[in-house]
Amino acid sequence: MDDAPPPRADSTRFAIGSVSSQFVELDGSEGEGGGQILRTALSLSMLTGRPFRIVRIRANRDRPGLRPQHLAAVRAASRLSGAEVEGAAVGSTALTFCPLPFRPEDQAIDIGTAGATSLVLHTLALPIALAADRPVRLCLDGGTFNEKAPSYPYLEFTWRKHLSRLGLDVALAMPSSGFYPRGGGRLEAWIEPGRPRPFVADRRGTLVRISGVAGSCRLGHRRVADRLRDRALELLDRAGLGVEPTITLADWPGLFPGAALALVAEHDGPAAPATFVGLGERGKPAERVAEEAVAELLEFLHSPGAGAVDPHAADQILLPLALAEGRSIFTASKATEHLRTNARTISRFLDVPIRIEEEDPGPTRVIIG
Repeated sequence: MDDAPPPRADSTRFAIGSVSSQFVELDGSEGEGGGQILRTALSLSMLTGRPFRIVRIRANRDRPGLRPQHLAAVRAASRLSGAEVEGAAVGSTALTFCPLPFRPEDQAIDIGTAGATSLVLHTLALPIALAADRPVRLCLDGGTFNEKAPSYPYLEFTWRKHLSRLGLDVALAMPSSGFYPRGGGRLEAWIEPGRPRPFVADRRGTLVRISGVAGSCRLGHRRVADRLRDRALELLDRAGLGVEPTITLADWPGLFPGAALALVAEHDGPAAPATFVGLGERGKPAERVAEEAVAELLEFLHSPGAGAVDPHAADQILLPLALAEGRSIFTASKATEHLRTNARTISRFLDVPIRIEEEDPGPTRVIIG
């Protein structure tokens, strides 16, 4: 291709813009057996130029194969990288992805359902940041509050701040909230060019703040948000954490009704705050939503050995750290199957040692490089 951009030199672990004929073979049923393997493979295929084949996609899920949010990620990755793709259809259990050198451009992506915009963003953010020579804007339509994916408050208060501390700057906005099952949300992201740097966070510092936001959309009044806040404050006060929680109220814009509570714990030290989100649904009392969010927060705060990073962030920061020049070490409150699966998938593309040391009881220690 005469108009293909020249390869961009990289001093980390690979050459951005290179293309390889060496296929990576992946089994989507390994480990957690969900979409994690596919998302990481798409990111690393774009970055390394290595094509991959994956079979038995999401084999461990009730509805195996590609769902709309996975298909949206595949199609967006294909557009960005000019990739040749086979098997890109809802329900497909096998996919072949062969990328070309690319230069990131602004993208508008409509999932078409309440599927998680956050997971599409996770797939594209790193390849864009490392290959871009200017800020790139993504506009993603779909779900912004999802049961089995990071919701918008988690992206804003935890994921984005982790990336910033690793040297990768992303700005986020939610012009419209989107809740299951109708969606209708919009997530906007502005991704700056950048390179990840190593990270060390081997212990959790002192708890300095608990904050949060209780919000609702198109429920006609703020009573639901009030109940979310009041029940959460009652439970947190009873827990005796030694800090005074503050929870603000939000009236989120959006096309369809929904409600959520996000609780954020901040500690001294290099790790980003940890965020825990309770999601409302039809027939579910606001008090139970608050109880679920508080229970997850307290589980993290009282975890043995006090790992520095929350269990959801641990697998999300693994990939940028594998791309950084130098060794990274962090502790997590526990190891998830997502973390183990992500480590195995990264090792198929990059020659970077990743060691996960689990202690029972005690935090999980992760060493990269």
